[in-house]
Amino acid sequence: MKPLTSTDKKKIIEQLNKQFGISELPYLIIQFGKEKLRLYSGILSKEELYFLDREIRIENIGLYFAKWENDEIRLSIDGVQLLKNQITKNILELNDKQANEWLMGNDLPISREDASQKPLGVWDTEYGWKILKHNNELLGCGKSTGERITNFMPKERRIKS
Repeated sequence: MKPLTSTDKKKIIEQLNKQFGISELPYLIIQFGKEKLRLYSGILSKEELYFLDREIRIENIGLYFAKWENDEIRLSIDGVQLLKNQITKNILELNDKQANEWLMGNDLPISREDASQKPLGVWDTEYGWKILKHNNELLGCGKSTGERITNFMPKERRIKS
């Protein structure tokens, strides 16, 4: 467990802004391991958190909201929901069929041809992290390879077919 410094937090906010248009995180960011980022809004100070971690080894605290991967950030479903009012970039609008496939945990095939088909909406098929949206609801975050959107929906949150 490592509460991040203001310099590290600023770096994460800059990346979130670059990827998704997010410009503010009013919470303490705590890093677990090399990649997992959690938001903490409790009353304990950084020093108290360090003390607790030394004395009783804290496994988790706060809300898991993102994973730092290769200088990019993948938002969790909870992170997407928490920050949905700030997300303005890299949003893909899904139709009913695509949203159903996504919620079942399936990857979504995409292609340049999809971008020209009106029912699918405007698709940015460039490589990178995308926020999936259906009927004004944000469904999660996936990675575009330019040919498909990789699904990271946890198994326990998927719709059973």
